[in-house]
Parts: sequence; C-alpha cells; structure tokens
Amino acid sequence: MKKFGWLVLLVILMTACTSESDANQAAEETETNTEADEEKTEAAEDKNEAPKEKKETTDETSEDTFIESPQAPDDSELTELGATHSDQDGKIKLLAYAPEEQQVDVGPMTVTIHEAKFMHYKPSPDMIDFFHGFTHEESRFNYLKLRVTVKNTSDQQMNFAPVSYLETNTGEKKGFQDDFYLEELHGDYAPGEIRKGQLGFILEEGDQETLEKVTVNTSDVFQKEKSVEKGNSYTISFE
Repeated sequence: MKKFGWLVLLVILMTACTSESDANQAAEETETNTEADEEKTEAAEDKNEAPKEKKETTDETSEDTFIESPQAPDDSELTELGATHSDQDGKIKLLAYAPEEQQVDVGPMTVTIHEAKFMHYKPSPDMIDFFHGFTHEESRFNYLKLRVTVKNTSDQQMNFAPVSYLETNTGEKKGFQDDFYLEELHGDYAPGEIRKGQLGFILEEGDQETLEKVTVNTSDVFQKEKSVEKGNSYTISFE
C-alpha cells in the first residue's frame, strides 16, 4: 500500500513538472513572437523612410537654386510640424517653422531671410564625429536653420557676416563660428556679388515648447578692415 502511495505521488510530481515546462515554453514562444513583431514593425518604418538622395531645392519666390548641405538631411519638403525626412546623413523632424520672408539692409549689404526652421536631428553614424566640435550631444540634438541670400549692392569689396551672433528668448547665444553648415556666407564679398545658402546652429537649451523667437544680429560692414556701416538685427518668431 505504501509503494502504491509513493507511485501516485511520483505521478503527480511528474505531471506538475510537465505542466510548468509547457507553460514556460509557451511564455518563451509568446515573447519571441512579440519581439519578432516589433522587429517587423521597425523594419517597415525604416523601409518607408529609406534614405533618399539629396537634390537641389528652388526658392519659389526668386527661382534661385539652393544646394542642400552635406552636413544635414534635405529639409526642403518639411513644412508641417512633426514631419520627418531621412537621407544618407540621418533623420530630421520639423519642430517649428517660420516661412515669412524678410529683408534686412545693412548699408550696401542686403540679407534676405527666406525661411527659418527649428528641427531635431539624429545624424547617421558616419556623421556623428563631425559634430564633436559643435556639441556634447552629437548623436541627437535640436538646431536652428536659416536659408538666406546675401548681396553686396556696392561697387566695392565688402566684408560681412549675415549672422554675427544670435540669441534665443531663453537666453542661449550662438556666434558665427557655431554655424555647422559651413557654406562660406561670412567673409569678403566682391562688388555686386550674391551668395545663397544656409546656416545651422545647434541649440542645446531650446526645445519645441520653450523656443518662441530668435534675435539675429549681423556684423558691421567692413571695407579694408574699417567699419563703414553698423550691424543690424532682425527677429524670427516661432509663436
């Protein structure tokens, strides 16, 4: 009778172990399936946002052609807040947009600001090293981009910077040396010379909720190291 009792107990224990093993296996299969579904979803998103080749962009007002910078993705089609774009340089998202064009005269120099955008940028792995000199958060950051045309209307060579420094409503300041687009919009302008391009400034203190406006100050206009016209300023509003 005792042997029979031990036999019954052994059968019960074996049944319990088998049930627990089946339950663990089912849980593992469920987790594996969930991870697979997540990977499929991410793959689908990446496919939908496959990197696109850069292209020339055209200013609809003046029909001037702008060449997109190799430092950042092409944002020419981003006009709605929250819209994103990816290309070989990485991924950007539009956080704020000021499409109103304005012109600033500084003596013989004119600056036309075609638009301003505040964007979030996640550079591609091969671009991260480039941003080491501009920020400690080089893997993802927010930045301000200006698209401008600068013209020397005089018959003399002039030295000028469309952005000497800028300041946000939160008090963050950036100078011309912080421009990472590097399109040589600062410097000597030959008589009648026109330059079109973009400037980009990483903002470490600004975000979509707090950035309301940016005040941009031009440099003085110099001729042979002598200031011939004091700089001017203009305000970009994202309100």
